[in-house]
Amino acid sequence: MDEHKHILPDTISDELLMQYLEGKLSPQDARRVEEAMASSDFIGDAAEGLSAMDNKENLPHIVGDLNHHLASLTKQQKKRLKKNRPLDINWMVISILVLTIVAVGGYLAVHFMLKHH
Repeated sequence: MDEHKHILPDTISDELLMQYLEGKLSPQDARRVEEAMASSDFIGDAAEGLSAMDNKENLPHIVGDLNHHLASLTKQQKKRLKKNRPLDINWMVISILVLTIVAVGGYLAVHFMLKHH
């Protein structure tokens, strides 16, 4: 599960956003977070949603729950994609070749049967 530590893109970390919301960042780091929020709707929405929370002490727990839920959904989506994956290209090529051979063989068989009658 370590591969899913953060809900935010790689531009800023969850911790940096949390520190920004708590007003604990230097002006340079705060500007970096604001630039990330301006360039990414996802980060902006995350900051807006987290800042609207009444109980700021629960933010780390909420973000942890979101990370866990996102990881779970991502894992489920990957399973569904694997399950619904189209046939391997090699099997498709083999199937097309077999069908072509059967069709040509059938055509030739009918053609020679009609020719000999």
